[in-house]
Amino acid sequence: MSSTKTGRKLKILLVDDDADTRQLVTMIIEKAGHKIQTAGHGQAALTLLEHETFDIILLDIMMPEIDGLNVLESIRRVSTAPVIMLTALSDAGIMEQSYFMGADDYIVKPFAMSKLLERIDRVARTLPPQETPTPSGWSSNYQLNLDNNTLVRGGIMIDLNPTEARLLSCLMDNVYSEVPILTLYEAGWGGEVLPQRTVQALVENTIRSLQNKLEEDPQNPQLIARTENGFCFIPEG
Repeated sequence: MSSTKTGRKLKILLVDDDADTRQLVTMIIEKAGHKIQTAGHGQAALTLLEHETFDIILLDIMMPEIDGLNVLESIRRVSTAPVIMLTALSDAGIMEQSYFMGADDYIVKPFAMSKLLERIDRVARTLPPQETPTPSGWSSNYQLNLDNNTLVRGGIMIDLNPTEARLLSCLMDNVYSEVPILTLYEAGWGGEVLPQRTVQALVENTIRSLQNKLEEDPQNPQLIARTENGFCFIPEG
């Protein structure tokens, strides 16, 4: 069930360096029926915006390397998506500067999740009417069917097992972003607590199987690439 009064399901980007905040906001946004992707720092968000579009962006200010105001300035060069600042800074000057630079709303941490959803709903009313989505760009070349565990890639059908399909779906939902090992494990096997070594082995073995099926050179994977803490789906096109 969507939280917006229009029933619209939103695609939201959360940019925040605090892992607990990312986890909590993700849980609330998904429970409200929306789709959310997260970035742990500003550069990751800007890289993601080179490939993806979002209905609303939630942006922290106090982040390492590139602070939120600089990220906001860069966002406004490439995106008109409404930006809601989520920050511990209650300074009136910073708030005024945020609005001047193109922010659409400003929420001071800590905040009630109901308040965040209310602000998202309010901002969503300003969005243009939602068109029926059609595959475009990379997604037109990758049609994953979780009912029969198949991937149609460039007109060629590839059979997957159910676990491979679930992991690939998780990676595709977070395209161009790192998906941690634990997230992939939960997507593939559920929440049963297992030793970390077992979790990692299960995920890595399944990813290796996917790479063998999908990569031109499985020894040098480009489509499903290893990252520092997990894997990343990087489609061509």
